Amino acid sequence: MPKKKHDHGTSKIGVTRRYGKYIKLGMRLSKIPLIGGIFERFFDIKNSNGSLIPINKSLGTPENVILPLAITEHFINKASHIFLMNSCGCRKGKDCKDYDHSIGCTWLGEAVLKIDVPPEVGHFATKEEALERERLAYEKGLVPSIGRLRADSWLMGTLPDTGHFMSLCHCCPCCCVLGMLKYGRASLGRLIQRMEGITVEVNRDICVGCGQCAEVCIFDAMKISNGKAKIDQDKCKGCGRCERKCPNEAITITLGDPSCIDETIARISAHVDVS
Repeated sequence: MPKKKHDHGTSKIGVTRRYGKYIKLGMRLSKIPLIGGIFERFFDIKNSNGSLIPINKSLGTPENVILPLAITEHFINKASHIFLMNSCGCRKGKDCKDYDHSIGCTWLGEAVLKIDVPPEVGHFATKEEALERERLAYEKGLVPSIGRLRADSWLMGTLPDTGHFMSLCHCCPCCCVLGMLKYGRASLGRLIQRMEGITVEVNRDICVGCGQCAEVCIFDAMKISNGKAKIDQDKCKGCGRCERKCPNEAITITLGDPSCIDETIARISAHVDVS
C-alpha cells in the first residue's frame, strides 16, 4: 500500500493562514470548564513542556555565542534526526513585512522520520545546517521557542507522541502562534515556561510610557499603568522582545547564573528525548 501523503496545507506551514481565527476562538472557549478539560487532554499538559529562549545581547556572549543559544545548540547537537521547514507558515500566512519568511521551524528527534511533506516545504538537514540556521535566526531578531508540544506532533503528522519529537520554532512578535495561548485558560499558558534564572524588570525612572513594549508582548504581560510600563510576572515568559523594542532602554533582562542553562536543559530533557 502506498504511503499516505501528509497534507501540508494543514501542517504548521499553513495552519496560521488557514485556521488562525479558529485557534483563537478555541482558546477563548477553553475557559469553559468542560471544553477546557478537552483542550488540556489534547495538548497533553502533563507531558508537554517548553521555553522561549531570549537572545538579548545583554545576557552575555561567551566565545561570541549568545549564552542562552547554548540551549538550542545542545539539542541540535544531540538530535538523531533533524528536519528543517523551508519557510515559516506563520509569517507567510500573515504576510509579515518585518521578519524573514525563509527561517522556518526546526524539528528534532527520531519521530521526524514520520514527517512526509514535499521537498519545497521542508527537508532533512545536517547538524551544521541547523546550527547555522540558529545563528541566522538570532541575527534576524527571532526568538527561539523549544520543547515538547503535542499540538506540533499533531500538526506535523508524527502521532502518537512518544516523547521523541521536539519543536524548535523561531518566532517574531507579530506572527507567533504561541500568542494564542493568552486567550485560553491559565493551564494552557503553562505549556511554555519562563527560562530558569531569567529576570525582566522595568526602570520606572527611565520609562516614558510610550507603550511600544506592550505592543510587542504576545503574552499580554506588559501594561501601561499610571504612565509607566508594568510587567505581570505571572504571564511574562521572559522572551525579551520588550527589552529590544524599548527606545529608552528602560527594560532589562538578566540571567542570574549561567548554571540556569543546565537547569533548563534538564527540565526540557525530562519531557522529550531527541537522541
